[in-house]
Amino acid sequence: MKEGDQFGRLTVVRVGGSYASCHCECGTEKEINKGSLRSGRTASCGCLNSELASERMAAQKTTHGMSRSSEYQVWGALVQRCTNPNNPNYPKYGGRGITVNPLWVESFEAFFQEIGARPSMQHSVDRIDNGQGYEPGNVRWATRSEQQRNTRRNRLLTLGDKTQCMSAWAEELGISRKTLHMRLSRGWSAERTLTQPLEAQKHNAS
Repeated sequence: MKEGDQFGRLTVVRVGGSYASCHCECGTEKEINKGSLRSGRTASCGCLNSELASERMAAQKTTHGMSRSSEYQVWGALVQRCTNPNNPNYPKYGGRGITVNPLWVESFEAFFQEIGARPSMQHSVDRIDNGQGYEPGNVRWATRSEQQRNTRRNRLLTLGDKTQCMSAWAEELGISRKTLHMRLSRGWSAERTLTQPLEAQKHNAS
């Protein structure tokens, strides 16, 4: 690899070690791993992915008529922060492994069908289980206070020498997160919350 070599939108301006300084057609200069350039995995500074995402969003305008709605804007921002490394919020979302259902990335309609209309401008998308991504069954519209309560409800629970989040216990025990939340809200201990059978709860709830 030498100065002047081109890889997609990138032109090599300096070479050193395992990285090359490249000038992108958009005007950005960025250090890129040589292996990524040679393999074709990287062909721009990141602007290409942004443009493709914008094109996908623009394509939606002809099918759903909601391109100016707040739901559409929320969807676009959600996809960007989870899939675009150049998005300023990516480190808090995609960079932490938070994903978006692949169908939702491509289709606003699929996302909207799952979550429905935004109740108010005070509502934003909330992940019911904060340990999971934006997936069917794990998203809802919620106010800031509701989201804060949701975060508290997903605290770690310990039974014996095992500690894990509520969603993990729910999956392991075959008891819904909603039921575990309800038990804790009644003041039950972690042990009782995690060990009382569902049938017994009907007779012993207090």
